[in-house]
Amino acid sequence: SATASDRKRLARNALTSYGARAAVGLSAVALTPFLYRELGPGGFGTWSVIYAIATVFSLFEVGYSQGIAKFVAEYDARGEDGEARATIRAGLVAFVLIGLAAALGCLLLAGFGSHLAAPAWREQFRTGMAILGVAVLIRFPLVAYGGALQGYQRYDMYYASDIVLATGFAVVAVPVVALGGGVLGLSIVWASALVASASLYRFFLARARRGLGLGSLRLAATAPRRGRRLAAFSSLTVLSESMTFIAQRMDTVIIAGIRGAAAAGPYAAAIKLQSGLQALTTPFVNLMLPMTSELHARGERDAIVRRLTQATRVSLQITLPVAAGLSLFARDGVTLWLALDVPSSTFSIVVVLMAVQTVTLTVFPSQTVLVGLGRVRITGTLAVVEGVSNLCVSIALVSAYGAIGAALGTLFTSAVIAPVKIPLVCGALRYRLRRFLASAIAPGLLSSLPGLVTMVLVKLLMSGGVAQLLVGLTAGLGVSLLIGLGQLGREQIGAVAHALVSIRSDPSAEAETQTLIEAG
Repeated sequence: SATASDRKRLARNALTSYGARAAVGLSAVALTPFLYRELGPGGFGTWSVIYAIATVFSLFEVGYSQGIAKFVAEYDARGEDGEARATIRAGLVAFVLIGLAAALGCLLLAGFGSHLAAPAWREQFRTGMAILGVAVLIRFPLVAYGGALQGYQRYDMYYASDIVLATGFAVVAVPVVALGGGVLGLSIVWASALVASASLYRFFLARARRGLGLGSLRLAATAPRRGRRLAAFSSLTVLSESMTFIAQRMDTVIIAGIRGAAAAGPYAAAIKLQSGLQALTTPFVNLMLPMTSELHARGERDAIVRRLTQATRVSLQITLPVAAGLSLFARDGVTLWLALDVPSSTFSIVVVLMAVQTVTLTVFPSQTVLVGLGRVRITGTLAVVEGVSNLCVSIALVSAYGAIGAALGTLFTSAVIAPVKIPLVCGALRYRLRRFLASAIAPGLLSSLPGLVTMVLVKLLMSGGVAQLLVGLTAGLGVSLLIGLGQLGREQIGAVAHALVSIRSDPSAEAETQTLIEAG
């Protein structure tokens, strides 16, 4: 049946989506204490600056890929293959230009940005940035094919590349650092992984759409009209992603610039926990962008509303208990994780970042749907306000209070501005805000309460230590998981399980994902 086919496609995309996030999360959790110990605060802070700069350049990947994914999804829904092919071609041209600019930026930072590194690591920083410049020059044109994979909703193939990136880097980085490769060795491994993983995008797209004619995607043949449309849309998504990055991820560079790379090390470690929390919800939320574009092209507003409501509730119900657990047991958790003495401010940083993520991840489905609807101008405007205000507040607070000031700056800006997107998306969908809050936010909060109460009781009744950490997280998150499974229901759990098992019997099924949480 069509429903069974949808579930197979859903299971395939969801599995690889969460598999990629799990690979990224596990590599970060495993690598961070190792790198922190081997490189020391100065070396780890220097590497974190290089990684943060690489992430800045990746914002262009995300922004332009969203534009390609949106338009390809719309054209695919209408059966306009020629328009989809022309959009991919325009994206290829844009990414060549972006790659040139990014490579130039890396070379400039190599020549003039070494003050961001710890004194003992500045030479390796310079060489590492130059190597990163070569990598982005090669990688960026290939990312256009990754955007097309998202538009065709072949997330199984798209995220397979991310799994290669995360696992390949982790597997090779450990022996390289253990043998004394240092920051330079890490930079070489990361640059190689970036190029290798992007090379898979074209290979997978050729397999997914054999009649697409990738050989005809020549740079000189792009249509100016489509290029302008893609540039107009993607420039706003890039702006939005860039400002969001400044608001939530640029703090490592700010701390390094004001207080030194060694001071940025503990903050960079705390950021890894934030990334782990994001990995629990962003995989299924990211699937909503091309999905929304496809449904919008078909005029199916009610389906978009239903999926937005479900995604918001699920995101809140997942994020809140985990964030609360990491906050309540931050001291024991961070100490056990890093296995060494860290500044006491690290624990406070974790608590503040968890509060921020609870808000921003709950709002993330609304932001994604707004982009899918083409409302990128408003999301870009909000992102500019959020990014600029966060930058100014963080600089002032880091100067006055150190690394904790960066976390507080994000709390006072991002956590306040992000919720504005909820009434905006309700207005765009002509859906009452009060009804959305009652059907999405309220159930998520109520369903999270038993788990929160359980963790608080463990915190009050047991003395601190590893035992309290393990019992508190296991009991609290276990209660939350049982409630979630109870809401899903036996029938839907069985249907999802059957879809997972049946993937192997239908490897050629279409990959157009309808919804990650259709049964929610």
